[in-house]
Amino acid sequence: MNKKVRDLIIIFVVCAFVMGAAFYVSRNYLIVYPIDGESMENTIYDKEYVLLFKTQKVKYENIIVFFSEEENCYLVKRVIGLPGDKMEIKYSPEDTAYVVYRNGEKLAEDYIKEPMSNHYYEMSVTVPEGKLFFLGDNRNNSYDSHLGLLADISQIEGIAFLKYTNWKDVHFLSVQNN
Repeated sequence: MNKKVRDLIIIFVVCAFVMGAAFYVSRNYLIVYPIDGESMENTIYDKEYVLLFKTQKVKYENIIVFFSEEENCYLVKRVIGLPGDKMEIKYSPEDTAYVVYRNGEKLAEDYIKEPMSNHYYEMSVTVPEGKLFFLGDNRNNSYDSHLGLLADISQIEGIAFLKYTNWKDVHFLSVQNN
């Protein structure tokens, strides 16, 4: 066998392997999810798409897609509290708004659209095992844990790591390593 034929066979095998691996990963670990609603603005907007990495291992500030049995639909929200965390929402006179505390520490949430308004109320909950405390980034327009809902970890589809509207408008979402 001459060198050109051998090189072509090697290139073909490598390309077939790479294509097969890409197909396997895209079918088993990635999900495209369309966004319908405004609860995650200014991070993710209505009519955008997110690419999810399929996992149920989440960390603080991950943006997740999960099935809500209460709503009988999928929701896209930010993880704020993990099992065992004591979550509180309190009015802060210095911020003139409601703020979130996790285990007694005020959260610095630079990703929210605007401060939480007067339709919020003070609350306190310890997140049970197998559940998550979640909030939308558009806090004043979000159906989330401030209303008593908790996400079931077993219902998580994945973590959003990329958003796009078309091939020209693609943005990576920050994934925290806490």
